[in-house]
Amino acid sequence: MKFVQSKKSAAEELLITVDDFSGGSNSLIDEARMPSKFAEESVNLIQVQDALWKTRWGTAVYGAAHATTIDGASEYVKSDATTEMITITNGVAYKSTDGGALTAISGATFTAGTQCYFMQIAGFLYIANGTDALARYDGSVLTTYTALAAPADLTASRVASGLSSGTYTYYAEVTALNSVGETVGSTEASITVNKDRDTWVAATDKGISWSWSSVTNATQYQLYISDEAGKENLLTSIATGTTNFTDDGSLDINTYIEPPSQNTTAAPKFISMAISGNRIWATNDTNSKYTVYFSGTGQFIGNFSDFYGGGWINLEKGGRELPVSVKHYQSGTGDGRATVLCRTPDGKGAVWQIQISTATVGATSFSIPSAVKVVGSFGTESVLGVVQTTNDIAFPNRKGWFTLGPEKNYYGILRTAEKSSNIRPYWRNLEGSKISTICAYFYDAKIFISVPQSTAGNDKIIVFDTERGNWSVDWSIGAKQFLEYTDTNNKTHLLYIPLSGTKLIELSENILNDLGVAFNQSYISPLLPVSKNKTDIMNFRQAIVELGRPRGVVKFQVLGIGKSNSFTTIATKTITNFGADTGVGSDLAGDFFATSTNDNNKHVSGVWTIYFTKTPTTFSQAITKSAIKKTAKIYAIQFKVYSTAADTDYTLLSLQAKGNLLPRRLPSAWVS
Repeated sequence: MKFVQSKKSAAEELLITVDDFSGGSNSLIDEARMPSKFAEESVNLIQVQDALWKTRWGTAVYGAAHATTIDGASEYVKSDATTEMITITNGVAYKSTDGGALTAISGATFTAGTQCYFMQIAGFLYIANGTDALARYDGSVLTTYTALAAPADLTASRVASGLSSGTYTYYAEVTALNSVGETVGSTEASITVNKDRDTWVAATDKGISWSWSSVTNATQYQLYISDEAGKENLLTSIATGTTNFTDDGSLDINTYIEPPSQNTTAAPKFISMAISGNRIWATNDTNSKYTVYFSGTGQFIGNFSDFYGGGWINLEKGGRELPVSVKHYQSGTGDGRATVLCRTPDGKGAVWQIQISTATVGATSFSIPSAVKVVGSFGTESVLGVVQTTNDIAFPNRKGWFTLGPEKNYYGILRTAEKSSNIRPYWRNLEGSKISTICAYFYDAKIFISVPQSTAGNDKIIVFDTERGNWSVDWSIGAKQFLEYTDTNNKTHLLYIPLSGTKLIELSENILNDLGVAFNQSYISPLLPVSKNKTDIMNFRQAIVELGRPRGVVKFQVLGIGKSNSFTTIATKTITNFGADTGVGSDLAGDFFATSTNDNNKHVSGVWTIYFTKTPTTFSQAITKSAIKKTAKIYAIQFKVYSTAADTDYTLLSLQAKGNLLPRRLPSAWVS
């Protein structure tokens, strides 16, 4: 805010100007204490140019209607580099192109009403919802992995003329594998022998023969043994078609690999997926809450078994931190890491990073994951709320909106930092039971965040501007998922799935209104004192608003605290006259005709009138000024610019009030 005063006099002229709006929205500071660069209210507005308030983006329906509400959507890039929109509703997956007709995709169905999550790699679009088997789309059909049954009827016998019964007991389990994972171990079997395994001589002691029943569709079996019940480790792999193996003591036991804790032959039922180090990383499995999975690489992407380069790791099993979302990010030194954001009961959460090393035991190579927690970090409880910006990861929790990134001036250190301090009261008033449903998207250097103000879910959108470092709060629309789709004309559409309704919605700065209906928009400045001297009063005479390229109907209002110490509306003006709104554009003219044979041209008294075929271009005026003239005596002033009319769009350039500053004695009412 700018105070401009002439030299001291009994009634010096006073200008109060607001033309710096760079603070964005602020709910942390009371309006009477707030600097003028902040907005006390900025409903349905967005910041543009050098931090000016403008009418927010509008919405329009995109694509065909579905049978019921949409449970998830994603763009799929086909092998020929063209794109399809994949949507899921009522348990059925559909594909469409450029918002055209919906075509059902066969091969798999999903539980209706369950949010679906997507990730594409190696030509497949993976679809997970934490309830149904992991599915993948190849551009034609959906496929899911059929779970194998764990092997049964495991038995043991001493090879004839070899070992005999004795005091040494050996235990075993066997598992079955398919192309994606491994079953849990069979029922444990045991047998006693007369010698310790480490002393066996293969040629004479012969060993122990383990056998089991065949498992349909298994591609391999794994045999685990131990000299202690429940402590088996991998001994060997057995090819499909063979359901027995004789252990003669010649093979080393791989003490790093135990039988899986759950059956992954249909892939784990996780929710969050990401690509890091050319592997699929996944977590948020309701059946294994502490587990983070990883697949193999190369030809084994999508295979989570240890024997295809995959595996899993539990983060603080039995602790307070539960993995929610996994993303690819960097360590403090810039190396790529699988980064896992966790939740805790108090809403703070934590961040872990995982890296993999490779070891070989005997003929078997396997991956060894190790995890390190980022010290002092915050996490999230919202899968769809985590976004990657140009430099950081950003995410919500019940405490606020945070980012994860390198610590400035410190090498090798990551930190989480709150970015929502200016809107902390607003954030703390969100519906706590729905924080996990928050969704966000990084687009045009802004983070669009849909948040819940009620138990109905995400009914508002707020925007964090990463370039200006400020907030626009809030918009009167809500989403349960954001996404982008690039059509065959290479036009990218920012879309979202509404809380209810059967169609995708496009969000664009080129659209006025919401689905054809007007929305209210409102800027309210802080309550600005007229002088640093608390007893001075302003004899208000006029106020001016400058609007950039306005159209529609805009209202300008001046409010203030009057002489009687009460808050009042000084004056309101409706602005509709924005000057000319059509004219010939600056591009080259079209064809024109100057012959008597053209009926469009007229020849009168030897003068040709030439008619251009140029179509007038609609435009709005770069600057429109409007003023209020009113006399009032006030201690503080507040501006409001708003609209409730359809097809309204404007940029707020500046505000100014003019009057005289009058010294005044201390009013007796203040001391009585």
